[in-house]
Amino acid sequence: MAQLIKLQDYITRYELDIYRYPNQYIRLKKQQWKTFEAMVRNPLDPTLPTREPEKEIQATKEGSESRLSTLIKSFKKKEADNEELYVGKVSPLAAEMDEEWELPAVSVHKTPEERKQQFLDSILPLQLKWASSTIREMSYLQKNYKRETLLKYFLQRFPDTFFVMYKPIFLVKQAPVELEIILITPNEIFTIHYMDEQEESVVLGNNDRFWSIREKENERKIVNPTISLNRMASIIKNILPQYEVSLPVTKLLLHPKGYIDISDGPTDIHIIDKRTYETWFEKMRANRLPLKHSQLKAAGALLSHCESTYIDRPEWQ
Repeated sequence: MAQLIKLQDYITRYELDIYRYPNQYIRLKKQQWKTFEAMVRNPLDPTLPTREPEKEIQATKEGSESRLSTLIKSFKKKEADNEELYVGKVSPLAAEMDEEWELPAVSVHKTPEERKQQFLDSILPLQLKWASSTIREMSYLQKNYKRETLLKYFLQRFPDTFFVMYKPIFLVKQAPVELEIILITPNEIFTIHYMDEQEESVVLGNNDRFWSIREKENERKIVNPTISLNRMASIIKNILPQYEVSLPVTKLLLHPKGYIDISDGPTDIHIIDKRTYETWFEKMRANRLPLKHSQLKAAGALLSHCESTYIDRPEWQ
C-alpha cells in the first residue's frame, strides 16, 4: 500500500522527517499484517467452527493471545521510547494514541481477497492521520477523503515504497498552485492526470486548448489535460536541481476505462488507456525496488515547497 506523504495543504509528519516515517510505516504495516494473519489462523471467537480438539484450541488461543500481547506491548513500548521529534520527548500516551491502528474483525465467511481488502481499508484512517497531523500540529481533515475512490486507488493498488502526493498545493513564487497527483517511486517521478470518464468513452486530443470526449452518442469539450501535466512537470523539474536530485519525471495521462486518440499533440506525454492499462498496471505493481536515498531526497525537496495550513493540537494548546 503506497504512502500518502501529502494531502492538499494539510500538515504531514513526512515533512518533519522524510527519512524516518517511510521506514516506520513499512515496519508498522508488516507487524500489523503478521498480527492479522495470526488472528486469521487462530480466531479468538470460540463460537467459530474448528476441527481441533477442545484442549488444543484452548492452548492455541492462550499461546496466540500471549504472543500477540507480547508483540503489541513490545512494539508500543519501542515506539514510545523512540518517539522523539524536533519538539522533544513525547508522552507515552500521546505516542500510543498516534500509532493506534484498529485491525478489522476476522470472519471465516470472507475469502482471502476480501480479508486482504479489509486489512487495506483498516490502514486508511492511519494514513489520513499521518497526512493531516504531527505530534504537535493538526489540520482539519475533510471527511470526504475517507471515501475518496481515486485516493484509495492510488494508495491501495501500488507498493509500500511508492509515495503519493494527492492534489498538493505548491508555493510558486509565493503564490499557491494546486497540482493533481504526483507518484514518487524509487526510480522515477510520475505526474498524473487521471481521466475518470465513462466506460468506453473516447478522448480525442490535439495541440488545441480544448479536447473532445465522445460518450455513447454525446460529445463534449474538456480543457486539454496536457496543460496541467506540463505545469506539474515544470514545477518539479525546477525544484529538484536546487537540491541536487536527479530523477526522471514522466508525464502520464491515465484513462483506464476508455480510449485516448491524439492526432496532433505533444510527444512527451505517456498515454495509458484501456488498451495498455493492464500491462502498465502490472509493471508498476511488480516494482520491488526498496526505498532509495534519491527518492527520499526528492520527496523531501518537494514537500519543502508545499503549503501547509494547521493549528496546534488541543493537548498542546
